[in-house]
Amino acid sequence: MKISVRSIAGLGAVLAALVAASPGPVSGGVPARLSVERLRTELGRPGDRYVDVAGVHVRYRDEGRGPVLLLLHGSRSTLDAWDGVAAELKARYRVVRFDQPPTGLSGPVSDAVVARIGAPEAFTAAFLDALKIPKATLVGVSSGGTLAYYFAATYPARVQALVLSNTPSDSVTNLKLPSTPALDASLAAAKATGIEGRDFWQAYLSFLYGDQSRLSSATVDYFYHSNLRTAEPNKFKLHALTADAPTTMARLHGVKAPVLILWGMRDPVMTPTEATALVAHLDSARVISFVGMPDVGHYPPMEVPHRFALMVDAYLQATQP
Repeated sequence: MKISVRSIAGLGAVLAALVAASPGPVSGGVPARLSVERLRTELGRPGDRYVDVAGVHVRYRDEGRGPVLLLLHGSRSTLDAWDGVAAELKARYRVVRFDQPPTGLSGPVSDAVVARIGAPEAFTAAFLDALKIPKATLVGVSSGGTLAYYFAATYPARVQALVLSNTPSDSVTNLKLPSTPALDASLAAAKATGIEGRDFWQAYLSFLYGDQSRLSSATVDYFYHSNLRTAEPNKFKLHALTADAPTTMARLHGVKAPVLILWGMRDPVMTPTEATALVAHLDSARVISFVGMPDVGHYPPMEVPHRFALMVDAYLQATQP
């Protein structure tokens, strides 16, 4: 039986579009947007590396030794969203992650690059080629999970397994998101100024966390700072989003790899109903294992990195030779 549910192309992408449609920054205490060069100076960390992929300067990290795990972040975050998980897993695995361009500290995406690459999963394949990685387990959260199953359907021989967390499948064109008064007020301010202030990110992340006590000031500060980046003309052209329903359904039905689904059940957007839909659409996957986390929201790798890493490790040890 086909399950029809409300879902999204990515909460971050929707909110970004709302703000992008507003006027630019104004004077009077509103912070200016920052170039990627400036952000690299201010937010770069030890361990950052850069590689040219199809003409795009891509920030990545490559840690540990062993079977390769490729960690894929969501649409408004960066590779830093995986810090806690990577710290737990790099003793047993080679943990690789990158800023999906043009977000984070990765370079701009020109029209020529979009035309040449064609699809986000092709860019991911080119990134793995640049690092000489033939095969990996892909671990994705939110739209990073969408990219993971797009890649798995297109390059099945390069995928050991998939781990998907709070990942959309169905899409609705006219989306009406649930919200809170704090998020509504901060979104209105962002539309008025063209800048998502720190109060916006506090409200946004609080809304998406299952337990707000797990949300640190440092996390809010990082999202605020990294999203001050100067507007990019091809912001989501190399991100896998579910707005193109026929393509998304074809990719979902095309996944043959084993899949572990780790779901934050307190997610107000990707609800348990969306998890049921994702399972239903993965009808060609070899095996599907599902673990629901009743106290966790939309970003399990950030909210409970230790628990998330334990489950990924246990799954791979139990299922992979």
